[in-house]
Amino acid sequence: MTKKKNSSTYQPSINSKDVAKLANVSQSTVSLVLSGKSKGRVSETTRLRVLAVVEDLNYQPNVSAQMLRNGSSTNIAFVVPDLQQPYFGKVIYAAEIAAAKSGYSVILLDSIANDEWCDKLISLFQSKVISGCIIYACSDEFTLKLASYRKQIVYIEPDNEDNIDIELNITETTNKIIEYIQQSDRYRIGYFRAEFPRRHFLRRHRIFESKFNALEHQNKTLHLEYSTFSVEEATYRAEILLQTQPNLVICDDDLLAGAIYRAARKHNIEIPQDIAVIGFNDTDLCHYLYPELSTVQIPAEYIGALAIKMLIDRANDIQVTEQKELIELIYVPRNSTR
Repeated sequence: MTKKKNSSTYQPSINSKDVAKLANVSQSTVSLVLSGKSKGRVSETTRLRVLAVVEDLNYQPNVSAQMLRNGSSTNIAFVVPDLQQPYFGKVIYAAEIAAAKSGYSVILLDSIANDEWCDKLISLFQSKVISGCIIYACSDEFTLKLASYRKQIVYIEPDNEDNIDIELNITETTNKIIEYIQQSDRYRIGYFRAEFPRRHFLRRHRIFESKFNALEHQNKTLHLEYSTFSVEEATYRAEILLQTQPNLVICDDDLLAGAIYRAARKHNIEIPQDIAVIGFNDTDLCHYLYPELSTVQIPAEYIGALAIKMLIDRANDIQVTEQKELIELIYVPRNSTR
């Protein structure tokens, strides 16, 4: 009777020499395959044979040893403001797939849940556990603190405009919303802001406010309300905003739009008959709400993959443009603005 291999028993005694011997290749070939650097150096047939042996042996390469030999890590840190937000889940998922294709792994950090995330990040840099980092919505304070690691960081929508690597272009989608206001004759606007001191939220609001103020309509109004993403608080704040009797509510996030739905239902306010609602991010929540939520779509998967590519290009000393990448957004009209 053949005993089934137990990974905890066999794994410590297995090394790259065993893999090389069974795959009938050199140790350097095994190293190239496992580091994701085999393209153009190892045939696809050989690469698959090595991977098959690795899987059969349940071999796990010694990451610490690789770092000592290569002087660098294949780990990338990704810092986002809130790991629980559906949008960031999409970004990170795409980033992990893109990273894996190049032989890298992603370490996640939450800048809201962990007050000491920046110190931890610096520690990871100093110990060479990570080769680089992607930070979404970084404040000026931490951008300054991380200045010495600038070449190893990709910033997405940071507060400091001098450090932008990836930025969202909201001008065109704002124009689409302004067109909707004019066509639907909905000039009593409620603006539901995320209560986070981040430049991208303020920038969205200012661009909309500037374009809205330029409209010629004698009865136009604009009321602003802030909230966190807590369901209880957002619903409470949504009720306050609805007391101003808007006929269109523009939200910083689909989650805040969901709170508007809750408050509207509680007070027998019909969507879109009484008020139209527009969200931001185009998460799956849009389809669960009834009527389905109109929103601004961010290409989350593209942003996640792009950030990884930019970071890896820098790590490999590949020349990249100094200009920021401007990401186009799409306004997606659905039944909440019928």
